[in-house]
Amino acid sequence: MEVIKHEGPGRLGLVRLGDYSFRTPALVGVDFTLSPFNSFFHPKEPGDYDFNLAPAIPLGFYTPAEVIEKALGRLWSVNYEGFNAFYLPALRRTEYLEEFFKIIGRYNFEAIYLGNSKILVKEYRYFVKILRELRERFPNVMIIADVEPFFYPLAVYLGVDAFDTRSLKLYDFEGRGFTQYSPFLWGKEPNALDFARKTILLVRKALEEGKLRYLVENLFYTQYHAGILRIADLEHADYLEKYTPIQKETVYFISDASIRRPEVKRWHSRVVERFTPPKNTELVLLFPCSARKPYSFSRSHTLYRRAVKEALGSGTAKVHELILTSPFGVVPREWEWLAKYDIVVTGHWSEEEIKPAAELLAKTLEKYPKDVPIIAHLDEAYIEIAKLAGELSGREIIFTDVKNGTTSKESLKSLTETLKEFELEGSKEDRTYRYFENIRKVFDFYFGIGAGEAVLPEDGQVKGSKMLRLFIGNQQTGTFRDGVISVTPFGMQRIYDSLKAYWVEIDFDLRGDVFAVGVNEADERIRPDDIVGVVRDDRVVGVGKAVLSGEEMVKAKKGVAVKVRKRA
Repeated sequence: MEVIKHEGPGRLGLVRLGDYSFRTPALVGVDFTLSPFNSFFHPKEPGDYDFNLAPAIPLGFYTPAEVIEKALGRLWSVNYEGFNAFYLPALRRTEYLEEFFKIIGRYNFEAIYLGNSKILVKEYRYFVKILRELRERFPNVMIIADVEPFFYPLAVYLGVDAFDTRSLKLYDFEGRGFTQYSPFLWGKEPNALDFARKTILLVRKALEEGKLRYLVENLFYTQYHAGILRIADLEHADYLEKYTPIQKETVYFISDASIRRPEVKRWHSRVVERFTPPKNTELVLLFPCSARKPYSFSRSHTLYRRAVKEALGSGTAKVHELILTSPFGVVPREWEWLAKYDIVVTGHWSEEEIKPAAELLAKTLEKYPKDVPIIAHLDEAYIEIAKLAGELSGREIIFTDVKNGTTSKESLKSLTETLKEFELEGSKEDRTYRYFENIRKVFDFYFGIGAGEAVLPEDGQVKGSKMLRLFIGNQQTGTFRDGVISVTPFGMQRIYDSLKAYWVEIDFDLRGDVFAVGVNEADERIRPDDIVGVVRDDRVVGVGKAVLSGEEMVKAKKGVAVKVRKRA
């Protein structure tokens, strides 16, 4: 199986079977054929199926250890020649999974059938853990599960590639028709296979458009859905994040589960690890977010910045602004282009929103020199966040006198008068420095601290008006437009030399895209859709877009790892 596109561990894939191929997520009996369960005690030879299940022993979820050990001994004696699918029983005793994985790895199975799936979805931790183990170890293996269609979106998001539809006939036999509200409301007409087809098409479309997580959060049919996703978000956040593409489109936060999305976790970590304040900062301002993005285009932020300009004049070049928001917590002004999200605004913040935002703000404030004053122009729950952050960081925060909202005449007057107490003077050099910093910080977000300096050092040049082209001497390093960047091979070489970040190592002449089988090593920080440098002998020979995560590139043996856009 080749991975075409990721959203979390969920993936659009391509399976090639001789002259025939099909896309995943897929259905047994619709997209491909699968042999019936093949019992170890009455084994059958491979038949005329796309996937033939090897002889197996149907162990139950609660099977005792001594029985599992006896079964494993027998499974090692099986002649697996001609079989391309392995039946993996889901076991509560996960310590025995390693032995099953050895069999899978030794005989290079192309598909894994996850047994006891309908029991497993009720055991939240085991369901997520087993899928994670399989997906991380066997990136080119197709995982098949037997669950109802209302589990398809969540199961695909966590790593399942295909579904067995044969057991769905039971619902037709019982005269229960699937509806969008099943399993609570059923129709009268049998429609199991048709409903499965429609659901899998919906899941594919969501994957294609980068909306699978949105679909998952909209389809919380049962307590099992909520429990599984909560365990995945809280206990396996790193698993979800490393397969989640870098955010390009607006993310819609529609439920309590939204604030646990991988994009939110990633944002918080990058503020901590990849943001550094401008060196000439002499005053920090805290503002609330706005409904319109980027914030600078909103009416409220236009009024804030006008008040700041009136109070400080040229000194604005020495002011740094942080925007408080949920669920991203803190957005440095330079990163406002990257904070693409929409959320219901009611003025009511939950504890699950307030505490992480305050903790992130505290860590951010600690990055500034202790003698730099901090002014907060906030209202409602934003004040609570700032006060808690002040306590956590040990930093004093001066609050303006806000009445009737932060944009009222009285509030803006208080902001102006508070700022006038500070005498700041900015020079032409300060303005140029900040102009460069607005660009550099975005590169830092994508590649790490120092990337901005690598592509745009002090002696660098910026050419153009809307599409900004970055140069060192007469060599272009990249482009910047409204937070969207590109990097040339020369620019990527400078990033590689400075940070050794976002590289994919090969040992052959680069002529086109890089396939996973040709990847020697790769930076584990790489996520799908990242800009990466293709490196041979410490020289960047090309720049492209990652299809897989860095870890996945090294383990996978099929499919494209990097779509190369520019060669050196």
